[in-house]
Amino acid sequence: MGIERFFKIASYVLITCAFLTLALTGRVDVVAGTLYAVGLVLSWRADRPGSKLQISANVANLSAAVYLPFGYIDYRYLSDSWITALVHFVLFISIFKLFQIKQDRDWVFLYLIAIFEVLLAAGLTIDGLFIALLGVFVLTGLATLEAFEILRTRRMATPMASEAAFIHDGSRPRPAARPVRYLLGTTIGMTLLISLLTVPIFFVMPRFNTGLLSQTMSDTTSVTGFSDNDIQLGSVGEIKVNSEVIMRVRVEGDLPPGMRWRGMALTHFDGRNWNKVGATRRFAIPPVGTDTYVINSRRAPKTVSQTFFLEPTATSALFHCGVPLAARDVRGLSRDETGSIYRAEAGQRLAYTVVSDVSVPTEETLRRDPLAYSDRDRTLLLQLPPNFNPRITELAQTTTRDQTNAYDKARALEQFLKTRFFYTLDLKRTRETDPVADFLFNTKQGHCEYFASSMAVMLRSLGIAARVVGGFQPGEYNAVNQSWIVRQSDAHAWVEVYFPETKTWIEFDPTPAAGATSVQPSGLVAFLRRYVDAARLFYLDYVLTYDSQRQRSLARDATQKAATYRMTWRQTIEPYQRRVGRWLSQLDKPILAVLKSPDFAPAVGLIIFCGGAAVGGVIFFRAVRRFRKAPALLFKQRWLAWLMLPFLRRMSRGDAHQSAVLFYNEMLDVLARAGFKRAPHQTPLEFAAAVGIPEAVELTETYNGLRFGGNAALAPEPMRLKLNILREAVKRTRKKR
Repeated sequence: MGIERFFKIASYVLITCAFLTLALTGRVDVVAGTLYAVGLVLSWRADRPGSKLQISANVANLSAAVYLPFGYIDYRYLSDSWITALVHFVLFISIFKLFQIKQDRDWVFLYLIAIFEVLLAAGLTIDGLFIALLGVFVLTGLATLEAFEILRTRRMATPMASEAAFIHDGSRPRPAARPVRYLLGTTIGMTLLISLLTVPIFFVMPRFNTGLLSQTMSDTTSVTGFSDNDIQLGSVGEIKVNSEVIMRVRVEGDLPPGMRWRGMALTHFDGRNWNKVGATRRFAIPPVGTDTYVINSRRAPKTVSQTFFLEPTATSALFHCGVPLAARDVRGLSRDETGSIYRAEAGQRLAYTVVSDVSVPTEETLRRDPLAYSDRDRTLLLQLPPNFNPRITELAQTTTRDQTNAYDKARALEQFLKTRFFYTLDLKRTRETDPVADFLFNTKQGHCEYFASSMAVMLRSLGIAARVVGGFQPGEYNAVNQSWIVRQSDAHAWVEVYFPETKTWIEFDPTPAAGATSVQPSGLVAFLRRYVDAARLFYLDYVLTYDSQRQRSLARDATQKAATYRMTWRQTIEPYQRRVGRWLSQLDKPILAVLKSPDFAPAVGLIIFCGGAAVGGVIFFRAVRRFRKAPALLFKQRWLAWLMLPFLRRMSRGDAHQSAVLFYNEMLDVLARAGFKRAPHQTPLEFAAAVGIPEAVELTETYNGLRFGGNAALAPEPMRLKLNILREAVKRTRKKR
């Protein structure tokens, strides 16, 4: 493969890789992606002299100017955002540049477009494949730029006449290295070197997830049916069909069974919607440090730390499990009257950590609760719609008639709804105006909001304080990196019941198992997908959301692990160290006796002398081998010739070929010191004739006969005499000058 073809392949791989990074963002629609792929293939075939598919630079520039009005139309009426319109414009410019008759500046422009595409994709995607494509892009980019510079320098260099290489030192010519193989090796070596230099900097330098770039390049995923203030009956079903990932959660500690990611609590029900009284009233939580908050100072017998990697979403709810105690890596926390926590950041991709108390009182403690509600709690947590259907109260009383306390009544209603009703996303309504009554007495099927709403109002009709909570199920567990993958389809609503004696809210989930548990996929595809998602989480954790707090956390973890390794090393090595110490203590006396012996110093001297002689012999032997292969190297330094030449002559006595080469190189050295230097275009005989000394001609003829003619009849012994005569002639020539 020639360097030109290698350059073309590397350039097209670079451009294709940049396009694939954009395709990962989902901003390249099917039409644009197909047209660009076809254009890439056609431009590859067109990129040769005389192709009819190539266009001139003027046509390409005119096409870009003509596209500008269409780009405005694309932004206003066709694309869903200015980012998509920008992607279309970049692809259009790139494909027309590919069809252009390209000069060096055109290739540079294409490389700049490719870099811009990768940078644009970096702000629009967290796909794990982006990391692999970025690695290919960097590797190919280095190879492309190296090949580009080689070709550009070759074109700019002044053509020189090829010179014949005369080898007169007895060594075989080395084969020329293949330029492409050399280029590939250099590229891989540079990539490894860059990686070794940049990876430490990558973890030392924190990133910042704020500013104009993060706000403009991130999509805000509106979680349909969920807002900061209300839940509409039937709205969660719209989310359940969406499998898009909304967040990933890494948990440190044991997550209790049935625990969910809580978002917000809603207390007021108007018959169709759950919302909050005074929804806009929030109370700021003062920070105790940089982006660190203490939410609750209660004593926690059992805590769990959760790190959330949240995708851009319209809600500002701070998701967590259990009772939140503290939070970090988040800004502007506030709480409302229900105790739900909110963050100031919304519409951004971010990572934050919450420490929660997941302990709950025992069932016996809850059963003994007398339900001594305050007036405020009764007003807020026992509220029912104005036109509340009395049949719902009768159904609640009938279902719980065998129970004597609030806890068992709540469990009875939970089991009643779980076992007597059916979960479905395909809602069927009758003429009943009350959606809860329609669910309980007519359709008897629905999704989680209907189950949660029905249980909450039935409890309230019995005088038990309850509310509806919106959030997400745990999601799919990824054993590859011990994290939870939570999708929009995991959106869920459940019930919390208040027990005032212990001041705790206990979760109850009346939704049947079909809608209350996340599906755990299996099979090879799911197995591979978990590895891809683990790479995405790594990219999120250490690239997109890696800030100074994460940097300190990483340094702290590294320090702790280093301390653990040191402790393990000490525990493993110290027993052996003690054994070696005891063994050495037993050898102290014999060793001291040897050291004090009068024969010790001469013995050490003899050992050093023999070792030095052996090393010197190896060095000398290797030098002799080298100078025999390339005698010309011997005469670059006078002291080398003075030291090594007698040994080489003695070793070459039986080899007429080697002896001739050695004498000829010595003759060239004598003449060079006299001012006679052989030009590259001169043959040995032409050079000897130009010197004008008969002995030089005779020595050269003898050398040619032995070196190239294979004439063994020519003995090398007379060459020593002729060389001495040549030295005298050179001295006479110097005196005449």
